[in-house]
Amino acid sequence: MKLHLVPMRLGVHQPGADWLTALTVVLVMTHLGTEALGGPETVETKGFYGVLGLSLPGVMEGKVWQLFTYSFLHGSLLHLIINVGVIYAIGGRINRILGSRRTMCIYLGGVVGGGLVHILLFPANPLGPGMIPSYLPLVGSSGGMMALLIALVSLSPDSRMWPLMISGKNLGRGVMLSALILFLFTPGLGLPGLSEAGKLVARDGDLGVSLFLISHPCHLGGGLVGFLFARRLLGKPVSLEELQQARKKREEENRLRN
Repeated sequence: MKLHLVPMRLGVHQPGADWLTALTVVLVMTHLGTEALGGPETVETKGFYGVLGLSLPGVMEGKVWQLFTYSFLHGSLLHLIINVGVIYAIGGRINRILGSRRTMCIYLGGVVGGGLVHILLFPANPLGPGMIPSYLPLVGSSGGMMALLIALVSLSPDSRMWPLMISGKNLGRGVMLSALILFLFTPGLGLPGLSEAGKLVARDGDLGVSLFLISHPCHLGGGLVGFLFARRLLGKPVSLEELQQARKKREEENRLRN
């Protein structure tokens, strides 16, 4: 049987007095303020990112606000554009499906969930000992972005995610699997074979290095929050065996009545 996929066009969320518009404005203004102070590199040396960015030592020192504040900062303009673009497009779609309150809960859950998985799994030196300072602070709203993305494809798994010619289900699987594979290849994990391959990739210029400075655990944690939230809304899938048992029970009840 041939599966016909229905295109899911994300559409454009209309700006207004809502949380999604407010979040977008705050993220953009925060980064512009960071650039006005000299850019992420400068404010990091001044300790600004160290206070609000997320790190295991920071949380252990009692700076639990970092699990939330890290999402307002970004490492570059490109980092900001990607996150804000996806959040605004997908958040607008989920707003129309679930409403503002639930959409906001998915985003915030992804931010906190992604942050928790990051501090639990991300190595202190992702490129290996001595390559960069230990426990660089995590910044970016990627955890919330991933939660929204995986929630959307979980709510509509058989819809084609425009402009890609693949179903939502396959898109979600591909994104999560890619994040897991890249994490396992992180040189700082020291996994036999995988870390050695990661070191070879990291030697291939700035692009190779940046692949392992990205917090893939944060993406995985945020995506997991989005999946669990959608699963809770949709309920447990009914299996064929359960349907057959229910039918058998109804037939038995009808037989007893007659």
